Amino acid sequence: MGSCLNEYRCRACKKLLFKGLLVEGSVEAKCRSCHAVTVVSATRFNRLLCMIDPCPRRVPHEPNA
Repeated sequence: MGSCLNEYRCRACKKLLFKGLLVEGSVEAKCRSCHAVTVVSATRFNRLLCMIDPCPRRVPHEPNA
């Protein structure tokens, strides 16, 4: 069972901040452990989303059931 979620970690202490799929935009997260602020940015919109059906580059979604 695969997961398309990425792990985003604190740049200072490497603690896990969150898991998710960031396609377009940026997220600012404050570490609960060392209180450092980490900014994560992504611009993968065109690579992950496609209007062609079926798209060979589409990331399959596997709901947690």
